[in-house]
Amino acid sequence: MPRKVLIHMYVTLDGVAEYTEDRDLGPDASGEFWEMMWAGPWKDVDTILLGRKTYVKWAEHWPARVDDEDEHARTFARFSTRVDKVVFSQTLATADWSKSRIFRGPVAEEIGRLRSLPGQNIFVGGGSRFVQSVLAEDLADELYLSVTPSIVGRGRPLFRLDLDPDSEEDGVPLGAPGRHDFRLLETRALRSGLVLLHYAATGGAKPSP
Repeated sequence: MPRKVLIHMYVTLDGVAEYTEDRDLGPDASGEFWEMMWAGPWKDVDTILLGRKTYVKWAEHWPARVDDEDEHARTFARFSTRVDKVVFSQTLATADWSKSRIFRGPVAEEIGRLRSLPGQNIFVGGGSRFVQSVLAEDLADELYLSVTPSIVGRGRPLFRLDLDPDSEEDGVPLGAPGRHDFRLLETRALRSGLVLLHYAATGGAKPSP
């Protein structure tokens, strides 16, 4: 089967790309989330794509947790350490986390190359600007959004917004510039209030260059 490019991001109700702490996220709810993710986007992944800032944060955090007491943190730490990691950056000097490498060219070029190789699915881990660049070129096959029931009022928007406050349009037609459409595959609500939305790109992702 061809390799799919999968995106998973946390997003608040007001569209901010943040993981928000929640007093109701107890051990049972936390376990429910992790089980859902391992059965979904992380199940068949052997490559992670990251922007520079997210890569630096992950490289500082996850290798230190491969023997963590928390089962879920330990499992993700081992997963993220063993898979191939590609960091897209023009400025990062080195990528010392195991199985990491830097790519300085166009995102579409590297994703096209990875699609042509044998392997499992490709997971886009963030950050928000990098995810925006992948979505802008229709390079994602599936999109997973973990929607937290919070309005935070500030932060990094998940989706790039070019708003015209004087626009009198009542809608955005099919095929309009900047519009990208998805088909809903699954909705799952967790006891914590978090909702997972799983989408597929309509018509498939953009062909490789």
